[in-house]
Amino acid sequence: MRILMVTAELAPLAKVGGLADVAASLSAALAARGHDVRVVLPLYGDVETKALGVRPVSGAPAFTARVGQTVRAGRLHEAAGLATGYRVYLVENDALFGRLGIYTGPDGLPFADGLARTVLHCQAALTLPTLLNWTPGVLHCHDAEAALAAVYHKHWYRTVPGMQQAGSLLTIHNLAYQELHPRRTMELVGLPPEWAQYPGIFEYHDQINLLKAGILEAGLVNTVSPTYAREVLVDPDLGCGLSGVLGERDGDFCGILNGADLETWDPARDPDLPTVYDAADPTGKARCRTELARELGLSPADGPLAGMVGRLVEQKGLEVLLPALDSLIAEGWSLAVLGTGQETYERALAAAAARHPGRVAFAGRFDDGLAHRIMAGSDVYLMPSRYEPCGLTQMYAMRYGTVPVVHRTGGLADTVRDAAKAQGNGFVFESFTPGALRVAMARARDAFRDGEAWGRLVRRGMNADFSWDRSAAAYEELYRRLAASRKGQP
Repeated sequence: MRILMVTAELAPLAKVGGLADVAASLSAALAARGHDVRVVLPLYGDVETKALGVRPVSGAPAFTARVGQTVRAGRLHEAAGLATGYRVYLVENDALFGRLGIYTGPDGLPFADGLARTVLHCQAALTLPTLLNWTPGVLHCHDAEAALAAVYHKHWYRTVPGMQQAGSLLTIHNLAYQELHPRRTMELVGLPPEWAQYPGIFEYHDQINLLKAGILEAGLVNTVSPTYAREVLVDPDLGCGLSGVLGERDGDFCGILNGADLETWDPARDPDLPTVYDAADPTGKARCRTELARELGLSPADGPLAGMVGRLVEQKGLEVLLPALDSLIAEGWSLAVLGTGQETYERALAAAAARHPGRVAFAGRFDDGLAHRIMAGSDVYLMPSRYEPCGLTQMYAMRYGTVPVVHRTGGLADTVRDAAKAQGNGFVFESFTPGALRVAMARARDAFRDGEAWGRLVRRGMNADFSWDRSAAAYEELYRRLAASRKGQP
């Protein structure tokens, strides 16, 4: 099957969050299963072109696309230096993409021409089959930035040679990010302006909503875990204003749990660790713990060491962790946190580290090597997220023998089974409160003191199958549904 992927992020070329890792891992898994996968993203100014072998596609002509009243020229490049099994194309346009940043600039502010960037990216992706004389069977769009490609496909490209047989799939990685723009900017999109007014597909509280339009126009829609797919339909907060829109898709909306990147996250061959280990012989984990404590200036003594890595934003549950933190330290815990995000949370964690020297360490930066060492050197991995469409770090933690403590939501509910149940692999709390977190942490601390019981939890996590094979097979089934729906259509 020929699959055209459209995404704003793709590891290792351009990454802000988990979308980059998922787009890369899914593409690789599908390619390994025999599919011809091509991925299209913009050629951002900070892409390491030399290191990744990025160069113009030989024989592919330049192209033009209309962005509002402006005709934009572009050229396809290919990342020839990636040994991925799939092909990666980047859209060159210096005026729109040739600066640093994916969604925001170095000042952290969204680009003023963000919609124009999206319009050009999506049109360029749909032009690729014509430029390369390549006919895809599936157009797979990732998140709100690529959702517009599904809309263009339905209304502009369905009869264009090269795109006639393609069915479209929109994967929502996080419903909170919807690409909202002022209604007056509908001119840039190039579709009828009345579509920005009720009951138009883009209309959303006097704005245009690209994700909403993509949900309505894509052939099929999915999100990245079964539980999150159910939650966004019934919980107004998690539905982020689009529960009703998703409900209109009825049987055309589902959840597929992400897999994990088991090549990058493998304690048996991780170059960032002081020593390697695996499920058959996890003894090296003790040295990783000792070295992590030394690196961060921690003295965890006999109590358990909890780690937390990620963006410091409201979604990640800082508002339940911070009120409980002093009590957790008094109850014997030590804590290592790595990440950046909202200044309020960064300041609070820095203050906690100052209050509890040797027991709390906070590294307010991005440090991939330290992330791996925290994953390996911690006893417990904290993920008290308010919501989590899928989550990947809880899977990585279990692979590294680090037992997760999670709030029961989204993909966390689909991957972590409470230790009180048969085949449990972590600790789950239901109520999103500091008190509920403290109870779960107390249960984890008590289990940690029972070496035999703790060893069983560690081994279950390390032996769990979080590979992409199962997920890739589920996507193949959606692709087959799309192909069946396209048969006989003009």
